[in-house]
Amino acid sequence: MKKIVIVESPKKAKEIAHFLGKDFIVKATVGHFKDLPEDEMGVDLKNYEPKFVIKSPNHKKILAEIKKAAEDAEVYIATDPDREGYAIGYFMWEELKKKAKQIKRAEFHEITKDHVQEKIKNAEDFEKTNFGLFKAFLGRRVGDRIVGYILSPIASREIGGKFSVGRVQSPAVRLIVEREREIMNFKPTPYYVISAILEKNNTKFVAIYEKQKIEDKQQAEELYQDIKDEKTAKVEKIEKKQVKQSPKPPFTTSTLQQTANSIYRFPAERTMSLAQDLFESGLITYHRTDSTRISEKAINEIRKLIQKEFGDEYLPKSPRVYKSKNTQADAHEAIRITNFVNLEKQRQLVEEKGLSEDHFKLLKLIYERTLACQMADALFERTNVTLNIKNHTFKASGSVLKFKGFKAVYNFEEEEEETQNLPKLENGESIKIDTIKMEEKWTKPPPRYTEGSLVKKLEELGIGRPSTYATIIKTIKDRGYVVKEGSSLKPTQHAFDLIDYLNQKYGWVIDYNFTKKMEEFLDKVEENKKDWKEFVKELHQKSISKVKSAVSKKMLDYALDLAKKHGKDIDHILNDPEKIKEFIDNHADKKPSEKQVEYAKALSEKTGLRLTDKELSDKKALKKWIDKAKKEAMKNYQLSEKQKNVLIKYGREDLIEKPAEALKFIASKLKKFKK
Repeated sequence: MKKIVIVESPKKAKEIAHFLGKDFIVKATVGHFKDLPEDEMGVDLKNYEPKFVIKSPNHKKILAEIKKAAEDAEVYIATDPDREGYAIGYFMWEELKKKAKQIKRAEFHEITKDHVQEKIKNAEDFEKTNFGLFKAFLGRRVGDRIVGYILSPIASREIGGKFSVGRVQSPAVRLIVEREREIMNFKPTPYYVISAILEKNNTKFVAIYEKQKIEDKQQAEELYQDIKDEKTAKVEKIEKKQVKQSPKPPFTTSTLQQTANSIYRFPAERTMSLAQDLFESGLITYHRTDSTRISEKAINEIRKLIQKEFGDEYLPKSPRVYKSKNTQADAHEAIRITNFVNLEKQRQLVEEKGLSEDHFKLLKLIYERTLACQMADALFERTNVTLNIKNHTFKASGSVLKFKGFKAVYNFEEEEEETQNLPKLENGESIKIDTIKMEEKWTKPPPRYTEGSLVKKLEELGIGRPSTYATIIKTIKDRGYVVKEGSSLKPTQHAFDLIDYLNQKYGWVIDYNFTKKMEEFLDKVEENKKDWKEFVKELHQKSISKVKSAVSKKMLDYALDLAKKHGKDIDHILNDPEKIKEFIDNHADKKPSEKQVEYAKALSEKTGLRLTDKELSDKKALKKWIDKAKKEAMKNYQLSEKQKNVLIKYGREDLIEKPAEALKFIASKLKKFKK
């Protein structure tokens, strides 16, 4: 019997084919091959049934090939082990269930020979798998489509301009806008720090007055004047203690994105793209996960590697066990290496797979965190010293690393405290004062979000899930709600306008608790405890129960121009947006402008796409044709060096290989510059 394995990615298909041998044919769907239509709602609002369509002619061709291959075959659907992956698999099951002899489900959490062969061997019948995953996908996809399709046109019309509203993206924009307002409204206040630089045996160290921040300037001045000429400080108390520092858990999707952004400045989307390649090349476990669990088998291999590379003293007596926040997450593993070899050999594997230096950087990070999470604690000796300067108490502290432990491999903690070396001190001895100074400092506003800190905040608030953080950030950048300044995310005026409008009219869309509640509802759908249509119904009802719409100035001006042109009186409908829209639809010019026609003809010459009389005489049809032709023209478009430099300047190197998105981004920058 023929055996067919179905995955999403051609790259993954190629890798898996090596492990399964000649009895298996491995096919790729090339991502989602079915989705809601692009040019219509695609959802029946009476019963919430969606209309999924084949995404493209290429996907139609791929599906036909898979169907043909699957006839009377044993089929293994091995799409990714999350909601989105399961949905692709479910659609494929629907397409093949009448053709194939048998359909099974296999979930690959790593692309290694033993794992793939084991999962194929133990695959279960697709009918016995958890259909709740597909229902949760339906709830998210259909619910988000309804919110976007109903509220985006209303927001665009009422604010004036092009705005998109999203169940998850809009709360993310709100976070960034609120942080910017905090920064704008922040009033710095002064405070004073008095410190003494002391010296013993040619070692200088700093002691700070016990009240570290003095807010009263007069009090600070008086203290400073009292002690500024003192030459010695007396040691009153010395406390020494051993301090242990334990390693962090292995990476989840969220912590990987945060750390890669903090260390390498990788945008979340870039991290996920690199991780996808590493997973498909068999170098790491599945990269969309909430879990911090590592399998017993992997822990044993990690411990052997630590022992070999660092020695017995770096190995705790028993393995470290990390529990995830929710038990559901523990079905998966954390993100870890799959080849238990040293860093030099990890680099060789990256080169053998034809991957880039950035791939190695991310793999190195995962390698280091994988080892560190199973290594011994780092040990410090911390010394706290209390000193007396003219009856005023000053404090100094120092820290000495006694045993590296996990820091031998992973030594870039985000919140590392500053330490200093102290000379050997004795109780009661006098220490020479080098200088005493009083500094005026100012309170600082909170920092803007980076992509890493935004992911952390979204996770804290329960907004989105591991598979969506990168998409949320990409969407709000692409739609012009935020721009990157260095590594910071700064909201545009567009973002302020949207959030102010939603606050006033549709506060529920940007309510953090409501968004979290909706995510939790989807988790219950996945567990077959809730109905996905309830989720969609609540979003639909909230979207249509609204404050009476106002007519935007842009729409009103256009309607008045049309009324004047056609000699019509529209005074009686000026406050009714629906009637104004109907008037515009009935009286707007259906013919394309000369400029549109000229542009279309130029595109036709460039792409070889045929222009018909229907398109040349209908404004809407011509606009649709132009959009299609622009996509075609983009396939061979090469960015100039100047355009590439603009992208690099604004931290959007990720768009260099995506000319259509790059040009859109550059145009938005030019528009702002002209303004």
